[in-house]
Amino acid sequence: MPEIAQDLFCQRCGYNLRGLTGNRCPECGASLDGVRSLVSQIPWVYRKELGWWRAYWQTVWFVMFRQARFCDEMARPVSFLDSQRFRCVTIAMVFISVVLADILQWVTGTPSPFNEPFLDTVWNSVFGAAILHLCFILYLVAATGVPSYFFHPKGIPIEQQSRAIALSYYACGQLVFLVIPVLTCAAAILTSDVKLEVIPMLLTVVSMTFPIAAVAPWWLDLIHLARRLVPQKPGRAVALAVYVPLLWLLLAAFILVGLPLLVFYVVIIFASLR
Repeated sequence: MPEIAQDLFCQRCGYNLRGLTGNRCPECGASLDGVRSLVSQIPWVYRKELGWWRAYWQTVWFVMFRQARFCDEMARPVSFLDSQRFRCVTIAMVFISVVLADILQWVTGTPSPFNEPFLDTVWNSVFGAAILHLCFILYLVAATGVPSYFFHPKGIPIEQQSRAIALSYYACGQLVFLVIPVLTCAAAILTSDVKLEVIPMLLTVVSMTFPIAAVAPWWLDLIHLARRLVPQKPGRAVALAVYVPLLWLLLAAFILVGLPLLVFYVVIIFASLR
């Protein structure tokens, strides 16, 4: 068979396949059909035939539970534009769930859960809600973009770097499961006046624990992807494991807390001058 002309690695044992002319890994005997194939296995690529909804969920499943086959995509061109569209759909689904939850609370006249006058004003203000929503979507964009910086180490070909970056964006599909805690959080607030205190308490517990259950697998998948996509740079997986959570927290502090406070501070200053 044609010689493998680039540094590709067996997803079972990590053996460098460069220069091989066979269809089996000489180290472990694993099939190299996924590496030899010229056809992409990512369902999202075929969304026109499958429908975007079906293709989206099949891709989420593919990345989460068929990671070895997914990483074989390093053997062929990967569309960066397709990965960005997948990322945008994920962000849109999470953001729309937040907006729907806020609209539901506004229509039902749910009072503010805060005890501070300033936060109560923000809760009931259209301007305040718009600023908070804008900051939230900015945070989603930033948080899903940060991990990609750990997938283009120097020392590997630019083409391989580009493929690894594009593939890393597909891992963010797991964030779509944040829709569940967002809606349960809204339900917890809506049922806060219900006499059966068990219901809002149960919903609150789900709202607090499910985000961790959704983000933690994303983080673990990113670590595994870094080890599989750039095995010649094992330090990248360690750096990603340590620094990405810290960067997420810093971005949250800056975008979700600092930026709204700065905007409201400027608004207050201008209002006091009138």
